[in-house]
Amino acid sequence: MPLPIARSSGLVSNSFFIFIIRFFPSLANLVVLILYSKYLSPAAYGAYQHFWIHLYVLFPFICFGIHVLIITYSRSFIINLFQQLNASHYLLYGLWVILLSGLFAVLQIRSIDINFFVPFLFILCYAITFIFESFLIVSKNYYWLIPVNFIYSAAFCAIHWIVLDHGFSLQGLFGYLLSITVLRLCIYIGVTVCNFKRYHKEVVFEEYLPGKVLALWLHLGLFDILQVLSGYADKFIISIVLTAELSAIYYNGSQNIPFLPLLLSAAGSAVLIQLAGGRKQDEKTDSIRLMNQSGKVLSSIVFPLFFFLLFFRYDLIVILLTNKYIPAIPVFFMATLVLPVRAYSFTTVLQRLHRGDIINMGAIAELVVALALMYPLYKWIGLPGVALSFVISTYFQATFYLIYSARLLQTSPLKLIPVVNWLVKLIVFASLFIIIHYAVNQIFSAKIALVLGAISMIAAIIISLAIELKNTSKNGRIQ
Repeated sequence: MPLPIARSSGLVSNSFFIFIIRFFPSLANLVVLILYSKYLSPAAYGAYQHFWIHLYVLFPFICFGIHVLIITYSRSFIINLFQQLNASHYLLYGLWVILLSGLFAVLQIRSIDINFFVPFLFILCYAITFIFESFLIVSKNYYWLIPVNFIYSAAFCAIHWIVLDHGFSLQGLFGYLLSITVLRLCIYIGVTVCNFKRYHKEVVFEEYLPGKVLALWLHLGLFDILQVLSGYADKFIISIVLTAELSAIYYNGSQNIPFLPLLLSAAGSAVLIQLAGGRKQDEKTDSIRLMNQSGKVLSSIVFPLFFFLLFFRYDLIVILLTNKYIPAIPVFFMATLVLPVRAYSFTTVLQRLHRGDIINMGAIAELVVALALMYPLYKWIGLPGVALSFVISTYFQATFYLIYSARLLQTSPLKLIPVVNWLVKLIVFASLFIIIHYAVNQIFSAKIALVLGAISMIAAIIISLAIELKNTSKNGRIQ
């Protein structure tokens, strides 16, 4: 069953708008992470993060791929699809949502002192918001989505600051956050209803096959859940079995690099767009060429970022998160080792060739390997071992996807990646940041050294990107 393929019409602008819509909440979360790491005790911060970890793990089960399925089709098709559903479908889904929302609320009562209905309503509204947001994205209601998400993100930061400044309380904090979550959902529902009324008679061009739609939904639901579990299973398990202080240390050390997943998703979509617009007889050659180009461009961003984080990890943790999180530095070191593999979109070819079965096999295998390694590595080296288990499983998954992609394209795995280009960059950037880190720390204070390191990283990214784009343009390969 195929994964959704990006449409070519207006996709560059659409991708930009979607990035902006999701950029503001991501930025707000980053601001709050730094703020609360500085001013809360590890125990209080850990209890706060428990709420979000549990939410991020459970809300994909509530959505179960509906938000991803919606983006697969046109607005008219989605309106028609929801009109075909009867009351029993909505009732069963409502019971499913209530059951999982109740489970989330029980988890919060066990870990933090909070009223049942606050987390119950919070995750319910949070998950349903994603479904409505997906429909509004398909409807291209960006003039609503962008300002609403900007205001929501600003209010999100303001509420966190006000609660911190006037006596920290998780009950009060999530009560206030619930109010803006409900408000955002109400706006989305209102705009969606207007869309249904306005476009319910719009012509449906896609063929409606209930069995096909159902199969795709189940496939996407499983894939979405596996993706989230891959990113949060370690944090979820630690939040349950270890203390809040240790959970806070692990969470900050293993934090995903902000905005990088959005960038990688955009790169994969760009390749799909070009393949969709190419000639069928040239698809194999184009796939190999475009994947190499994508790997060269992404490595120009990811490799400098990797070496900057690797060599400036102590300065980064201590200055941004304070001395309280020095124990998170070894965890951060291990988690950072996964970055080089992020310089490539390993599922793009499989997605283009409609091999969602292989993608899900790889996702399941990654999770199984990580969970199998987690406890032995934890017993060996402690919390860094947990992070290392997911690094190892990610490299295993990348190799799995690369081998299968090569088989389907009838080529060598090494021909799908720019091996020489990557080796040169790894050597150059490693040498560069070793020299920069040593030099700036010998001369300047830690804060100035970190700033100079960040400036060097940005400069390296810009120069490397400029060289890659110039070479691509010179070879006449920009389409």
